[in-house]
Amino acid sequence: MKSAERVQDVGRQQLDRRLERIRAALHSIRRPPRGWIATLRMSLAMSQADLGRRMGVTRQAIGQLERRESDGSATIKALEEAARALGGEFVYAIVPHRPLGRTLEERADRLARQMTASVRHTMRLEDQETDTDLEARTAEITAELLASPRRLWSLPDGE
Repeated sequence: MKSAERVQDVGRQQLDRRLERIRAALHSIRRPPRGWIATLRMSLAMSQADLGRRMGVTRQAIGQLERRESDGSATIKALEEAARALGGEFVYAIVPHRPLGRTLEERADRLARQMTASVRHTMRLEDQETDTDLEARTAEITAELLASPRRLWSLPDGE
């Protein structure tokens, strides 16, 4: 493995560890039904007008912001400003469902199986199926793809 790829792999492993901690806490940080802004504002006994003054906007603008947060159309900038006005910090993350390494391995395996599919089909038609050889070749292709993960995303899915 080349030095740059090793650094990338270490970085991916470190990110995976961080993401795993976030995944473990996801249930406790999901957006409340009314949204974080409305929930925090009401918990602080703050009116929309009060929050509006702190943000330099009208009560109506706060109502619109709370609706946009609930329907998912609020901007990150607006959420950051509201968080500051509520005495907090806006946190944003995209958390993959699975570890990144596993996603790469699954993608490489799927592509390798697609690459060997025509050989598999031909061998079955000719009654020459040797699953052991094909599985070994699939494993080799998978390893080659994982050695250069950028190739994983430039190849077509075939699905």
